[in-house]
Amino acid sequence: MNTSRILAFAARILGTTLLAFLLFMLVGIIAGDSSGPDGFQFRDTKDLIGFLLFPVGTIIGLAIAYKWPLMGGGIAVASTTVLVMLRPDLLQLTFLVMVAPGLLYVLQGLLTRSRTGTA
Repeated sequence: MNTSRILAFAARILGTTLLAFLLFMLVGIIAGDSSGPDGFQFRDTKDLIGFLLFPVGTIIGLAIAYKWPLMGGGIAVASTTVLVMLRPDLLQLTFLVMVAPGLLYVLQGLLTRSRTGTA
């Protein structure tokens, strides 16, 4: 088994697990049970941007990565990175774990691209 296949396998397993968790979390947020009696509300623009970056941007990136690993992984990594730049208080081990599948997809995409010689 070559490195590209191992990266693809690891990225798919971790990415699918994270994608399932984020979708579950998104449904819980939208349903409003855990958000209080008034449902999920954004206090300011920063909350809305944070929500669009994570989990929405990460979900979109991980979903795209199934077909296009480099682009999807890049979107997932960028979404999480920009969120941490906007909210440095969120930089914890948890968010580093959340960015791992996107990084694996990016590495897989770069490795596949260099082997096939496409620009």
